[in-house]
Amino acid sequence: MVFDSLDQLEMYIPILPALRVVADVMDHDDVYDKECGTYSTYDDKVSYVVSEYKTSVGGRQFEFHKDHSCVQIVLKGQELMSTTWRELKSQCENFNAASDIGFTDAEPISVLQATQGRFAVFFPGELHKTGVAFGEPSIVKKVCFRIQD
Repeated sequence: MVFDSLDQLEMYIPILPALRVVADVMDHDDVYDKECGTYSTYDDKVSYVVSEYKTSVGGRQFEFHKDHSCVQIVLKGQELMSTTWRELKSQCENFNAASDIGFTDAEPISVLQATQGRFAVFFPGELHKTGVAFGEPSIVKKVCFRIQD
């Protein structure tokens, strides 16, 4: 997992070269003004979803992906993101191979405060939870890039 400020995104390109596409989209595609929806990029292996939702106080499960990395960038608002032990993905009883997503319940081992201008990269197999309220529930607008490995 990587968690940093958006102005440092390009520093991580040597770790995950497709972050070049993410940086290009953030620089040139007016993502902040886009409607909620799914979008493609000039690279077949990189797509993204713009979403807006209300954070919740609890009850969310951890998710993980086997075949792609997930880059999440907060465009507006704030939320808590958390991670847990990678080994706990074996507890997932209903992994959906078609959409490459599985969910499970677990206790967090780290909690991050994601605010506008922050990003997180979750690599394949890393369990993560997002959309948790920081204090009172609030509206978050976020872009999530899916990078096929």
